[in-house]
Amino acid sequence: MNQKQNTRGEVVLLAAGGTGGHLFPASALARRMKEKGHDVHLATDVRGLNYLSQIEEMPVHKLAAATVFGGKIWLLPWRLVKIVFALIQAVHLVLKLKPSIVVGFGGYPSFAPALAAQLLGRQVLIHEQNAVLGRANRVLCRLGAHLATTFGATRGISKSTQARTRKVGNPVRNDVLTAARGGYRYLNASRPFELLIFGGSQGASVFADTVPAAIGELPADLKARLRVVHQVRRVDMAQTLAAYGEIGVYAEIRDFFEDLPARMRRAHLVICRGGASTVCELSLLGAPAIIVPLPGSLDQDQAHNVRELNEKGGAWMVNQSEFTTEWLSGKLNELMLNIELLNAASARSLSLARPDADLRLCRYALSLIKTENAAVREKKQ
Repeated sequence: MNQKQNTRGEVVLLAAGGTGGHLFPASALARRMKEKGHDVHLATDVRGLNYLSQIEEMPVHKLAAATVFGGKIWLLPWRLVKIVFALIQAVHLVLKLKPSIVVGFGGYPSFAPALAAQLLGRQVLIHEQNAVLGRANRVLCRLGAHLATTFGATRGISKSTQARTRKVGNPVRNDVLTAARGGYRYLNASRPFELLIFGGSQGASVFADTVPAAIGELPADLKARLRVVHQVRRVDMAQTLAAYGEIGVYAEIRDFFEDLPARMRRAHLVICRGGASTVCELSLLGAPAIIVPLPGSLDQDQAHNVRELNEKGGAWMVNQSEFTTEWLSGKLNELMLNIELLNAASARSLSLARPDADLRLCRYALSLIKTENAAVREKKQ
């Protein structure tokens, strides 16, 4: 048999938390693995079931999610019971599927399958989206899991894990790759200025409060050029719509945009949070951005995610405490009057893009399968 035949038809189990930030990279890897003829399965929690229409089609196994990190101390015994239950579920799943490798994408539901695979002697690869290695992932790496990172200077990686670590980038959705083919819409003084604002479910209210007020402080000629697209939480929609109405600025407001990647590509400037997927999508699309990391996030991972993009000049990072009406109004005024600042930021952002992250991650996983298969054959001889 040739090498290609030896690596075809492997069972691959992906384990991911029930958010888009975890599931979209898993879906991108699933697409690559399926193209190569492998049998790909997904383990996630009940929240992940809401994303099934947006990700690659594959068998899905619902598992319980639990963690010992965070939460009320008196609930620790209950959390430990849930962890044991999740681990039993995961052990049963691994024994049933007999995967050649388990690839974990973070989130509490990914911990039990990865740990079960390690206990049963299976290959485990962890993909860390953030620039800070998550606490559960640190445990798995200490137990011997291999690690793939999005960012080059990921924090929290032990010396023993560094030898098993590769930087691959963060795989993104197909619609992001499609939108990226169009490139950044370079700005000139005759064009309307397209401003896109979106935030995660945690903390998007600060944008609803600050952005319309800041735009209201702009000179009339700049306000007239603005075309705003603003994704807000449903509870903030009425307030935000009224705020834009008062300042007389065109604004399209929704609680969810299914075509967000295309809107990111069309935008001349984006205002958003600093999730790993968002940062990588901005780079791929060459979209200049004002990024406000979520304050109080675990290990300040969002601030670390944005650091390289900010230092390279592809984005402007500002702490939420400094994200005031006065600051934002001044920054918008500066950027709208200095077209070259945005055009240069777009080019610098693109220089950090890794459009082949899914392929890099796939190759890493397949190399581990190949190594394991070779070791098994050697033992049999």
